[in-house]
Amino acid sequence: MENIYRELEIKSEVEKEANFSSFLEREALNFLGQQQGSLKKEDVEETIKEMVDLEPVIKEGFEIKKDKTANYDKYKKTFSVGEEKEVGLGDIVSARRWGIEVSLPKDLENSGDGKKVRKLMFEAKAKDALFHKLNKKLATELSLKTQRQDALLSRAYSKIAERLSEENQPENKQTGVFAEQIIIGVLEGLSINHPQLGFTVTESNAYEDVQDKIDFIISTKQKKRGVGVNREDINQENKIIGIQLTTNISANEHKQEQIARAKVRGVEVDDIVYVEIKKDLLEKAIRQWEDSGKKISGPWVYLSEEVRTKTISSLLSGILDDEQERMLQKIITKK
Repeated sequence: MENIYRELEIKSEVEKEANFSSFLEREALNFLGQQQGSLKKEDVEETIKEMVDLEPVIKEGFEIKKDKTANYDKYKKTFSVGEEKEVGLGDIVSARRWGIEVSLPKDLENSGDGKKVRKLMFEAKAKDALFHKLNKKLATELSLKTQRQDALLSRAYSKIAERLSEENQPENKQTGVFAEQIIIGVLEGLSINHPQLGFTVTESNAYEDVQDKIDFIISTKQKKRGVGVNREDINQENKIIGIQLTTNISANEHKQEQIARAKVRGVEVDDIVYVEIKKDLLEKAIRQWEDSGKKISGPWVYLSEEVRTKTISSLLSGILDDEQERMLQKIITKK
């Protein structure tokens, strides 16, 4: 009997590893997009194997004591982190974007929401590490490939590889780079807390960054409208939007020209949207957030309601259906 249990245990572990490996492979191909051929198949497989080996390390990291710990009230069915109450799953997961690591104790597994937040955090951490490794390899490879034909292009890729080699905390990075993480985190949290909005956000790879001038990508599904289409049979179409974010307002015209040229060359997304946030406003929000003790909600909430509303509307305008647009407006004004 003991042997049977041991065999079942081994089988279960093998299945889990296979599932995790499949998850990583799917995410790797999605992240690389049309640049899959720029990396050798063996390099991608090696990266996935490294990540499979890291699985227990990522999971153990949840339980290590950190500055902030998530607790779950099974009666109110809400999370709290320190003195912050009614914290959403998305808020906990996205906080890593601004350098806040939240402990997720094992006893969270006693509730459905607790299991969910640990699963979401595990997947997010795994994707972070996977994309980081792949992007560094991609940037290095593209830098070498373009060295003779275009020295400036090669240098642009080289800078990305160098940046990915640094171990700086998000808030210690340049304002523009930290701004990207803040906005990606806000969208990530929004998509987790309100899955009805039907979008996901992903960082761009090195090629998309340099060639297409894309900082991150929003993917969504839109309902196809049509006469005689039954509600339950409504088809959905994927829409992929590249976002170019800047905190340098004086470079507006130059950025717009870059996007126009990228579109003429042909891009790997349906459209590219330009969004700007004034650097001084963002830096002020970051200082206020730091002075308040770095709350889990991040610097975003220290921007004015007008700036937050304008920014989110710019990012998601035209890619949600009418019902989702109305829902988004309610969410924004509620905050």
